[in-house]
Amino acid sequence: MKPLLTALLVAATGGLVQAASAKDVNMTFHGTLVAPPCTISNGQTIEVDFGDDLGVEKIDGNNYKQNVNYSITCTTGYTPYNLAIVVDTASPAAFDSSAIQTDKPDLGIRILVDGQPATFAQRVAVSDSTTPPKIEAVPVQSLGAVLSAGTFEASMTLRVDYI
Repeated sequence: MKPLLTALLVAATGGLVQAASAKDVNMTFHGTLVAPPCTISNGQTIEVDFGDDLGVEKIDGNNYKQNVNYSITCTTGYTPYNLAIVVDTASPAAFDSSAIQTDKPDLGIRILVDGQPATFAQRVAVSDSTTPPKIEAVPVQSLGAVLSAGTFEASMTLRVDYI
């Protein structure tokens, strides 16, 4: 049995309210779902490990910079047209608009795209899927903060966007 969407139209005319009957509805909705033609790193989680030796007094937005190693793979025969990547996060750092907040107060991970601070949720054009934009991650701290030793974690979303 097909699901049916029935719209109830209410019109106010001359102080009267009228409801259209189901037989008066002349609207249908349809479409086709397709799988995305491109994926990032085959849909796998990308891990960036900063190691175990980050000095709490050496985090300055330059030290400990790491490449985010990812790839874009498109289905055979797909010609990228208006392909882009989008860097996004649900938890931006309050002290740096290009940083992801970690689970440690006053510590974030700044994201750089082709050497420039990322703007979250903004499309970054990809001219060739075999050489996507370079993404780097570097720890940053809130101005004047005193970081405590310990492990930290953060996450973000990197997606491929196409039209």
